[in-house]
Amino acid sequence: MVAMLLGGVLVTGCTTAYDDGRGDDISLLDPVSVAAPYATVARRDIYVSEVISAICCPEVTEIPFESDIHFRSYLKMPGEKVSVGDALISGDTSYFDNQIENLVESIADMEEQYSDSVEQLSDALSKAKRDYEDKAAIVERLEESRPEEDSEDYEGWQKEYNNWDGQSRYAYIAYQRAELALKERQELYKLDHDYQLFKLSDVRRQKGEMQLLAPEDGTVVSFKYYNYDDYIGKNSLGMAVSAMDTKVLKCAYVNAGVINKAEDVYAIVNGVRYEVSYRPMDSDEYKRLSEKNGTVYSTFDIADPDGKIGFGDYAVIVIIKDSRKGALCVPSSSVAFDGDGYIAYAFEGEGFKEKSVITGLNDGLYTEILSGLSEGDLVKAEYKLGGGSNEAEVLKGSIGYDFSSTGYLFYPTSMNIMNPVKYGTTYLDEICVVTNEQVEKGQVIARVHVVADQIETDRTARSLQRLNESLDELLKTDENDSNKYSIKAVRKQIDETQKILNEMRNDAAVKEIVAQTGGIITSIIRNAKPGDLIPNDSAIGMIADDASCFILVEDEQGRLSLGNTVTVTYTDKAGVNKDAEGSVVSVNPIAVSRELQQEYSLVQLPPEVMGDIAGSNADAGWWRATRVSVNATVRSMEGVLLIPKKAVKEVKGTTFVKVIDDNGSISEVSFVAGGSDNNYYWVAEGLSEGTKICWE
Repeated sequence: MVAMLLGGVLVTGCTTAYDDGRGDDISLLDPVSVAAPYATVARRDIYVSEVISAICCPEVTEIPFESDIHFRSYLKMPGEKVSVGDALISGDTSYFDNQIENLVESIADMEEQYSDSVEQLSDALSKAKRDYEDKAAIVERLEESRPEEDSEDYEGWQKEYNNWDGQSRYAYIAYQRAELALKERQELYKLDHDYQLFKLSDVRRQKGEMQLLAPEDGTVVSFKYYNYDDYIGKNSLGMAVSAMDTKVLKCAYVNAGVINKAEDVYAIVNGVRYEVSYRPMDSDEYKRLSEKNGTVYSTFDIADPDGKIGFGDYAVIVIIKDSRKGALCVPSSSVAFDGDGYIAYAFEGEGFKEKSVITGLNDGLYTEILSGLSEGDLVKAEYKLGGGSNEAEVLKGSIGYDFSSTGYLFYPTSMNIMNPVKYGTTYLDEICVVTNEQVEKGQVIARVHVVADQIETDRTARSLQRLNESLDELLKTDENDSNKYSIKAVRKQIDETQKILNEMRNDAAVKEIVAQTGGIITSIIRNAKPGDLIPNDSAIGMIADDASCFILVEDEQGRLSLGNTVTVTYTDKAGVNKDAEGSVVSVNPIAVSRELQQEYSLVQLPPEVMGDIAGSNADAGWWRATRVSVNATVRSMEGVLLIPKKAVKEVKGTTFVKVIDDNGSISEVSFVAGGSDNNYYWVAEGLSEGTKICWE
């Protein structure tokens, strides 16, 4: 609904019409006028223009799948921020997940074993080095005390020297071997470790091919809906993301030739003129996009240094193909072509006389005269121009279209609520939630009791006891090179066994299964009775986290766009009607390829509102049946000059209005219309605020 004060009369209007950017369907409303046999040659402004509807959108990057997959789940949704490399959509990755888990454990074991072996080899090397250095020092001292060969001490010295020299040589060989063993261990480990890391990287790469990965930082702005196990072919599009740092205007296709020949091209957003730059498209690109998308759109870069334009704002691209300011004009009906040129009949004396004229620009109702007539001449014409019983001033106001549609609760992805018990047998005591109930993280979903496997628990406890006894025996001896590694190994076994025993005891104490995230319960096990068995590591229900809860709005004509604000009206559980404000988080179809274009928009509401809406239908059946009403003002333009449609005449795409001059005379003035609704045109160019107009 729009309203403005015109001539002291409050005029209101509303519409649900929608323009997809290919121009307004405007009916001609020809004011009732007075016929006259002549018209005065006068100066006026002439425009030949085209106005195209546009929407402010972010630059988007569309992401194709790298291989064929079977759909499993959405990992990110519109409105969520992502980082480069984040998984957005996942296929069946269970095989690769198992491989990755095994490789990660294997590499961790390898690293631990390597650390232990390097420690032992380093100890052995240090010991061998000390042994060699000690024996080499003895040999050196013996060498210094060497007696004369004819001395009676020489034979004893020789025997002792040979003994230590031999031991030193053997010690040096042992030292070299220990050094070589450590070096070989390090080199072999590096080769093996690098290979295992390569395998892990390759498996992760293969897993990545089963997923849709974000190619850049940004925000998810569009996605294609798939059902569980749907086949998705390689190169199919799955999502679009945007860095949200660039604003562009998207509109119906405009040929580059039109732009290049135009006198002026600019955009209007909320009554403000902005400079734009057209992105040209060669014929090959046009053909490719046409074959791919069916409809091709044009892109204009817009200069918005002050950041006044928001995503989803409605804009128009004004193309002034040609114009004349103060051109000498006559009504087009006064000019005729006689085969040799154009002629007009000018009043001279007591009658009209034929005159040759050279014409210029024609706006559909008036023709420019370049020569042959002078200002003030009277020319023969079937010309209708008169006053009117309605008068007003052209004033600023707002215009827009009422959008109303049906919305539905929509949870495109949910996660399982798992029974966390690994050891023992779980039995149900009570289910504590219902379908469509909103829950917080940590809230109790079900109460249970667990019967422990006491035999296995006792066996594990005895094993732990024996390990502790073994450790005590080892610790009674001096910690030396022969047993310190045994002590370390036993301690590791004790830690692992203690961890398992703690898990057994903790599982036996489980009384509740809780929500791992805040969200809305999309399903819960039904017809469950107290005492029913709940298998370990099984799901008892599903929950949609707050980031993946939306209102899906029917929007076949693509009226809503990312950044628009809507009002959602719903009835709560108590039967009270409520309104809530939401934001559109999916881009308009004009911004993406046909494969990502949908006949609906996604609206995000505060989590508490989504919970209130879901709760109104709690445990009442199929959750998708929860309906709401969605209303918005679309294609709105604020701060523009408005003219009642009844005051406007349109001829061949040009709009005219009767203006009352300061001296009281009436003239017909053309203006560039930026658009219209059922009641008003708004002015893009050609009229100023305060201009007086009239109409019948």
